[in-house]
Amino acid sequence: MRQNEAMPRITQPIASDWPHEVELAVATFGNRARTEIIRYLLENGPNPRGEIVANVGASEASVAKHLILLEEAGAVSADVEPGRRHGRAPRYSVNPDRVKALLDAQVRYLTEPTR
Repeated sequence: MRQNEAMPRITQPIASDWPHEVELAVATFGNRARTEIIRYLLENGPNPRGEIVANVGASEASVAKHLILLEEAGAVSADVEPGRRHGRAPRYSVNPDRVKALLDAQVRYLTEPTR
């Protein structure tokens, strides 16, 4: 890059017409760590966070953050409610129907013309 050239700006397109499910799918599955967490849980069944950390190559803090986002999207659930987890190690599992519904919404948005 030349000295007088400005760095390219990173922009996020404004798509106010995105359906909520599409926005959620993009936010949920547009991340490698979250994708690996889902794959690990699908292949290995319910597991506590420590096992997920040990097997997906991400830090404890990163996995914790991603599990929260995945839970909020409904793609992952835990066997202990969020408000009752203090001192407990919940086991996380994937909700394949929700994952499929979110991905289907994104595929429809990308492949079907709007009217």
